[in-house]
Formats: sequence, structure tokens, C-alpha cells
Amino acid sequence: MGRHFRELSVAAALAVILLVLAVAAPAFFEPQPLLSRLSREAPKLVLACGMTFVIICRHIDISVGSQFAVCGVFAGLLAAAKVPLVLCFAASIGAGAAMGALNGLLVAGLRLPSIVVTLATMVLWREGLRLARQGVFINLPPGVQWFGLAQSTGMAVLISAAFVLLAVLAWSARNLAAGRFVYAVGTDAEAARLAGISPQRTTFAVFVFMGALAGLAAMMNSVQ
Repeated sequence: MGRHFRELSVAAALAVILLVLAVAAPAFFEPQPLLSRLSREAPKLVLACGMTFVIICRHIDISVGSQFAVCGVFAGLLAAAKVPLVLCFAASIGAGAAMGALNGLLVAGLRLPSIVVTLATMVLWREGLRLARQGVFINLPPGVQWFGLAQSTGMAVLISAAFVLLAVLAWSARNLAAGRFVYAVGTDAEAARLAGISPQRTTFAVFVFMGALAGLAAMMNSVQ
């Protein structure tokens, strides 16, 4: 009980808020509005999963919003050009991973502070996108929204995908060597190196993973 006091206290506070809402605003829990809210938040959960690993590794990535925007526009342009949706997903994830790789190279390779690096890339991606697009709207073809499924089905797919990803990553962090490497590097990078773990490779991989999840989250937002 004492070991998980912080987590339990947050869960208790959330339960109280939900109970108050159930009494004061029961419409909050009606199925369709609830699905709508959860599907809107699903991309944020995906981003939070990636950011968790970045923070565990004792870094920060403030460029994820710009990565999210670039990936969303890039995938939207592909979708508007009639590229199959599965390839749009792959392209968005790949673009995010490439941007994350740049962050990783600068942080892990040159050992620059992550907040400085990601502040610079945040501005680079944001202003580059602004210059390239000038706010021009992208008209997506009909088959993109909700994956071409019924709205309620598409919402359920997004919500389920986000929670499955959360469960898989939580299990991986606890049970797989790759997950333990992140904890080891974040706890003591020098001790991790002496134990045979490469802090640079681990840090690089974490930033690439964060970028890939930013690309996935961007597509999850675009189909809405």
C-alpha cells in the first residue's frame, strides 16, 4: 500500500471526480459522447507512452507537437494523392521516426542537452511547416475518416489501439531487456555502461521511438 501511495492517491482522486460527474452530470457517461471524448484523447495517450520512456531515460522532448503536425500534414498530402491508408500510416510513422532520429543523434551522439536540441527542432519543424504550407487546408478523401468505417466503429478502433499499446509497453518495460535498459540508463548511465549497456544507443532508440509514436498519433488524429 505505502509503496504505491502516489498512484493510489491519484486513482482515488480520479474516482471521486468521476463519482461527482455521475451525480451532477450523468450525460457525461452517455456512450456516444464518451466515445467521442476518448477517441479525441487516444492520440495524446500514444504520445504520453513515448514521452514516458524519454523521461525515464532522463531526457525531455518538447518537439513532439511539431513532429505531430509535420507527420499529420505529410500523411494528409499522401492521402489526398490517393495513396492507400496503410501506406499513409507507414509514411507518417517513418517521418516521425526520422525526426526522432535527428534528435537522438544530437542528444546521444553529440551529447547536447535534450531540452536545447528539442527546442531547436521544435522551432525548425514548426516554422518549416508554416513556410511550406502557409496554412493551406488539405481536403482528405472520404475513405480516410474513421478508416472508412462507421464512426462508432472507428472510435472503438482508435480507443482500443491506444489502450493495447499502453498495455504492451507497460508489460515490455517490466519484462523485456530493452525496457530495463531504459531504466538502467536513466538511473545511472555510467553504471549501465559498465554493465554492458550502451547509453548512447539506448538514448538514440528512445528518441526514434518517440518520433515514431508521434507519427502514429498524428495519423490517429487525422482519421478523425
